[in-house]
Amino acid sequence: MRKLLTALSIAVLTVSTASSAEITNQEILQKLQELEAKLKKLEVENKRLRELLEEKGSTLIAARKKTKKLKVTGRVLFRFSQTADIDESGGKSIYGDPGNGFTVRKARVRFHGKLNDNVSYMIHLRADRGSQVELWDAYVKYSFDSIPLSIKMGQFKVPLSMSYLKSGTELWFPERPVAVNKIAPVWRDVGLEATWKVSRALKLSASVLNGEGWSSDKIYNSDKKYAYVFSADVTPVDNESLRWRVRVGYEVGTDAYSKLIYTKYDAVSVERRLLDVETRLDLRSFGLSLEGGFLYDNPQDAVDSSGSSVQLGDAKGYYLQADYALPSVKGLHLVGRYSWLDPNDDVDDKYDVDYTSLGFYYLINGWQAAIRSAYIFANERHGEEVDNDLFVTEFQLLF
Repeated sequence: MRKLLTALSIAVLTVSTASSAEITNQEILQKLQELEAKLKKLEVENKRLRELLEEKGSTLIAARKKTKKLKVTGRVLFRFSQTADIDESGGKSIYGDPGNGFTVRKARVRFHGKLNDNVSYMIHLRADRGSQVELWDAYVKYSFDSIPLSIKMGQFKVPLSMSYLKSGTELWFPERPVAVNKIAPVWRDVGLEATWKVSRALKLSASVLNGEGWSSDKIYNSDKKYAYVFSADVTPVDNESLRWRVRVGYEVGTDAYSKLIYTKYDAVSVERRLLDVETRLDLRSFGLSLEGGFLYDNPQDAVDSSGSSVQLGDAKGYYLQADYALPSVKGLHLVGRYSWLDPNDDVDDKYDVDYTSLGFYYLINGWQAAIRSAYIFANERHGEEVDNDLFVTEFQLLF
């Protein structure tokens, strides 16, 4: 619409020029500014009317637009990490980076767009840490006209954890909390997701997934069982000074992904009973944001690779983190986090850990060009203490 108005104004001015005195550049700019102001006013009015329709339980059925242009975007994340004693840590940092030094943590390209107002799509490729190119996302999303319902089909993030669903480009720290990374399904899976937007403040979703997770050589359901994920995402308060969001998720069904924390106890498949509660509070007047989460899983019917039963306790974890935007330095944020994990409360072992992280991130050009840096104090509450504290600095570029 903006392009159309601009074209019309230029056409009108051109005709006027042919029949009268020459129009100055200043007059052209003034005319364009007036049209821009009118367009902004129309956009505000359009948004207000749409919100009013939603409040009344109605949905606007607009004319279907034609195919949109394909977009290609991507990300490069260049990281330096240093573990206190990398050999004692088994050759990997607590973040999973092999050895000390530099690495290309993420190299990703996305192809995405819309066929029309109803159908959108995305194909996402990655080559993280120098691995081969892999298919990371591949899905189609259909949004209905008459009801606030959308259906996603394909390979995508398991829609449970608020922390995991948050784009990795906007993380406060180089990685997510250890409680989330070890207990929540922080991977892709193949299936269907239905999302119902009840109101501006509430969204409900339900998913049925293969429960196999993701791998580079298969994206099928080999055990013929499924995982089911349900969530409610609510924003009770959202105004100029305060925003509060809560997401509650629940996963039930069979999970047999190779990166399950339960593989540390020889279990390759479990029946999940996972509750995930996470929240975020933005105190906008103070430049302060707070996030926290609690995860609890009561795994059942765990089996090893031979099909024999494996006895597991409950998995529990939580995290608290804060982000403070320094008013004196635009773009600079100070961050702190504490995360606690017990993946099997039947035993005390080296996997019972808690991490305390302190650091900052600096937005050079928004999130498009940003620096993150943190020092992580790693504590093994049981078993042999390992000197695996970690320093990480990384540069992110979006294109």
